[in-house]
Amino acid sequence: MKAAAKMAKGKKKSFETYTITGESTPIFPLPARVDAIRVHKKLFDKGGCNVAKAPEDVTALIPSIKTDYPKMKIMHLDPLVLTVDDFFTPAECEAYLAMAENPSSHQIGSATFSSMTATSRTSTTWFLRYQDVAWFLDKARALTGRPFCEFEEPQLVRYLPGEAFGWHYDAVPPTRLNNGGQRRATLLVYLTDGGGSTAFRDLQIGGLDDNGRPRRLEVVPKRGRALLFFPSLLDGSPDERTLHAGNPAKQDKWIAQLWIHERSYSPTAPEGSCQRAAEELVGGAEEVEEEGGA
Repeated sequence: MKAAAKMAKGKKKSFETYTITGESTPIFPLPARVDAIRVHKKLFDKGGCNVAKAPEDVTALIPSIKTDYPKMKIMHLDPLVLTVDDFFTPAECEAYLAMAENPSSHQIGSATFSSMTATSRTSTTWFLRYQDVAWFLDKARALTGRPFCEFEEPQLVRYLPGEAFGWHYDAVPPTRLNNGGQRRATLLVYLTDGGGSTAFRDLQIGGLDDNGRPRRLEVVPKRGRALLFFPSLLDGSPDERTLHAGNPAKQDKWIAQLWIHERSYSPTAPEGSCQRAAEELVGGAEEVEEEGGA
């Protein structure tokens, strides 16, 4: 009994509730839901909170997630934001970067769902074939517990110095839900050190910044580090609290990017891209599909 009480007390000290306040614009007003739970400032400044200190509902948004994944840290509890250092090895970072030169990769000017945010994005994106980066998808499956069939096209994104991506949501708009439904998770892997941080406008980490405003959550790019967050709730409704941006890059910034949908997704590019072909390269398709569920 005393041990349970001590554990509950430890978890309480690791997190604190707060009300979202701050910026609001006609395009991006404050979210309708303003309750949130952050990691205690002292733990955040030490690199985040160990998942073991979190309450059981840490898996509420994606029940299949592997919470004991090595080097996983909670950066914000509700909405949930996670990082995993060394998710990619240096060699894997190089292998993914090399996909920019692969003839099968499809290069585009980075697109967005909304014309309101299109002008605020100045990066370049390559759509990759699933089978060319099957090892990345296998790692994503091991981390999230979700099957390949729910994965959107894997992407490689480059930000040159000064390029950025302004405030935006990752959730799919209602008119685009016919393919795979809503995006359940965003998985980014930083392939280089430095560059611009990933900032969440409405998520706070305690304390004040140099301008006397609440410190917002920002994840600094570190080679091999994964960032995982959830642009929608379990019922598929968008979580507006996850409004985020890619701050201007101070040097070349490269990331691997993958979105995970709530049901099977059909790829549109590049030609010949196939989730099943990627599964066959790494194996374990039947087992993961059964565990993944709906």
